[in-house]
Amino acid sequence: MDKFNNPRELRGLKILSEPETIIQTGKNEWDVRSQSKNAYYQITRVYKDRHARMRGQAVWSCTCPDHQTRNVICKHIFAVQFSLKLKVEVEADIKAQKLNGVDIGVTCPVCKSANVVKRGIRKTTYGEVQRYGCLDCNHRFVVDKGFSKMKHSPESITLTLDLYFKGLSDRKIVDHLKQFHNVTVVHSTVIRWIRKYLKLLSKYAEKHQAEVGNIWHSDETTVFIKKEGQKKCYEWLWNVMDAKTRYLLACQITETRFVEDARIPLKKAKEAANRRPDAIVTDGLQAYKKAVKAEFFDHSAPIQNPHIRLKDFETKPNNNILERLNGTFRERTKVFRSLDSSVSAMEFAAGMQTYYNYIRPHQGIGGLTPAQMANIPLDLSGNRWQTMIGLAVLEKS
Repeated sequence: MDKFNNPRELRGLKILSEPETIIQTGKNEWDVRSQSKNAYYQITRVYKDRHARMRGQAVWSCTCPDHQTRNVICKHIFAVQFSLKLKVEVEADIKAQKLNGVDIGVTCPVCKSANVVKRGIRKTTYGEVQRYGCLDCNHRFVVDKGFSKMKHSPESITLTLDLYFKGLSDRKIVDHLKQFHNVTVVHSTVIRWIRKYLKLLSKYAEKHQAEVGNIWHSDETTVFIKKEGQKKCYEWLWNVMDAKTRYLLACQITETRFVEDARIPLKKAKEAANRRPDAIVTDGLQAYKKAVKAEFFDHSAPIQNPHIRLKDFETKPNNNILERLNGTFRERTKVFRSLDSSVSAMEFAAGMQTYYNYIRPHQGIGGLTPAQMANIPLDLSGNRWQTMIGLAVLEKS
């Protein structure tokens, strides 16, 4: 921007630099927050006629005392004008880059330079992929969005992931792909896709800090595991959930459910939220009594021991939100007799945690995902699986 000689311009620029100070309320109306009190001033822009609009000659007004008494362009009007000018400059810059054949955010994987141009199209078995060239090191490359060197399309792979967590067995997924999308794969390929992308997404999801509430719920359920030399045995799946956002803070599988086992998911939940709750609701399992005290007891806190142990299933507070979660898990586990080495128990638990938090809309929170409620800054619009895989690969690279 230009150099400023008017003190009001400098104050307007300071207003623009602060977050959430300018709110557009209409086509030519804005609210600007006062710097001296908890109030907003109303800014309006009026064009006398069509010719004035074409020349950009507007009449500005503000409800602040400075403008009302002195009839000058006040700092609030300057802040809005700077905001509009900045918006135009940014849009023009983006348009110029696109006209020059550059996609925003594309950098060379070798020298990390953003001085890249488009270098034609690469044809693959499932469509065309844009190829780029670096003007600094002459390296040619395509952007890896998580599906590089994969034989099948991203749509087929992400559809497989979605159908798997919605309860279809791997062989039913194979039949669905063949019947409706004319895609021929074997069930072992489906398992490989699931294992590959669950590992990628689980590591990516762990890096995000969730803003959760003060009340957590913990519960455990059984999951069947296939072990060598045994026909079938079950282990324990522990879930810790935030009541406000429905965000699943921990999902852990253990062989037993003693105190040491109960402490594992509680510790992971504390690390994921980076805080302790005011209350953690559990069922009557004796292991919780010592486990919660060991992980959350604090002499300096207003509530030293946050443990609330339920007496029965009807008295409030209850654990109904976790009972519903267990039902969601059973939708997936009921289609196979047991988990085996194809998809290990912990990979399955981590995948279900990612699916529940980031992919699956929750009717109890208005159709949002728990990650959205927990203010995790990810825009997973459209194909949420494909978008999240692309973000995970980008961060990994």
